[in-house]
Amino acid sequence: MTTAAASPPSALTAHLDALEDALRAAVGTDEGGLAASARYVMGWEDEEGRPATTGGKRIRPALCLLAAEALGGSAAEAMPGAVAVELIHNFSLVHDEIQDRDAERHHRPTIWRIVGEAQAINVGDFLLTRALRALSESDAPSERRVAALDALLAATDDMIGGQWNDLSFEPREDVSVEDYLAMVEGKTGALIGAPLQMGAILSGAPTEQSDGIRDWGRKVGLAFQVRDDILGIWGDPSVTGKSNQNDLARHKKTLPVIAALAEPRTRTAIERLFAHDEPPAAEIEAVSVQMEADGIKAVAEDHARRYVEEASSLLDSLGLSEDERILLAAVARYLIERAG
Repeated sequence: MTTAAASPPSALTAHLDALEDALRAAVGTDEGGLAASARYVMGWEDEEGRPATTGGKRIRPALCLLAAEALGGSAAEAMPGAVAVELIHNFSLVHDEIQDRDAERHHRPTIWRIVGEAQAINVGDFLLTRALRALSESDAPSERRVAALDALLAATDDMIGGQWNDLSFEPREDVSVEDYLAMVEGKTGALIGAPLQMGAILSGAPTEQSDGIRDWGRKVGLAFQVRDDILGIWGDPSVTGKSNQNDLARHKKTLPVIAALAEPRTRTAIERLFAHDEPPAAEIEAVSVQMEADGIKAVAEDHARRYVEEASSLLDSLGLSEDERILLAAVARYLIERAG
């Protein structure tokens, strides 16, 4: 569970240059503060407006282009959907950073730390409208364009609902594992499933295939998040590159913590730990050891395995060629391993 993440399959990087050009065109070159702040968020400029290269891996739009090609279409057909989903993703990040009080992303100050919370909200909204425009004004056939837009809006609804639930869980003591997994499917799974569905729609794939590949992506997203939760407590920092104490130190209600709160013995340990605003490192380590000994890690691993198996079954039902199944299985492995 702590192996280093693999390099992305070449199918996820094949169109990055064309994608970046399309994203830049969608955001625009206006020199006003709003567009400049959006370019900062996208990783193209630094705080002074100088060129930078600190954007993310563009996984979601790459999935959109990949699905189009895997289902008989072209990357060009799906490019408007890829642009839209990446801008939606960044819109959500801007708002989440404000809500979560995140000070940095990609080792740079988050936009709200630079322009303030109120203006950062405007930056997020700007990215949202540019996303919708990129898809609604595209040259795709109208029926495909409308269906792809509907898929994007449905996923955005789910994502926002997932974020609402995530924030509402913080003060609650009655959150169940089922509640948590439903939240994750909205917050994380929806924006992995949607680009695959949109790529399929824009390529002209039948509804059964576009819905099926969306559902496959959602299961992959769930497996990714559960694995990330496991590594957040029991991962090896020398392998994962991130702390295995931050989740417990910040009182995050991840799947292992919620499962632990459902068991009397581990619930007492978690409650004692969370009584500290800044729990001592030694106590965090002791609680993680106890959680593993009491089977909490195994419970979380069972959930991760279940989602991997469900994703595999869905993949087999999509009517793809053997080469296409192998490619998508490799993409799933990469996405799940990225948690490490």
